[in-house]
Amino acid sequence: MPPSPPQDDATARSSETPRRVRVTSPRRDARRRGARRPATLELQEQTGLGEVYLSALLRAQLRLSVAILLGAAVVVLGLPALFALLPAARALHVGPIPFPWLAIGVLIYPVVFVAARIYVHQAERIEREFSDLMAQP
Repeated sequence: MPPSPPQDDATARSSETPRRVRVTSPRRDARRRGARRPATLELQEQTGLGEVYLSALLRAQLRLSVAILLGAAVVVLGLPALFALLPAARALHVGPIPFPWLAIGVLIYPVVFVAARIYVHQAERIEREFSDLMAQP
């Protein structure tokens, strides 16, 4: 058999490289999704997704309420416990007024006021975030 004519490098490479294969998705003809349903519609129709949105809001509000309640309870119940455990604290006087009376009767109100302000601010933030979520298209 006679020797084959010499091939140039491009011809040799093309015979070695595999042919290209076109890959397509089996869902190529699938319909495209329609427009997203607004989240407010999910809430109004009480669908499963609406229940998830609502339960997330309620959980966030409950978590905030419990955190503020526990913080206030530590202060309100901690002062009498402090005075019961440290007798020297009961003997302190601020002018003619005993310090425990001053602390429990007067100084507790700014703490409650600050806790209430924090609660209102955080509750408004939670509701604002929920409203923003519902307003998204």
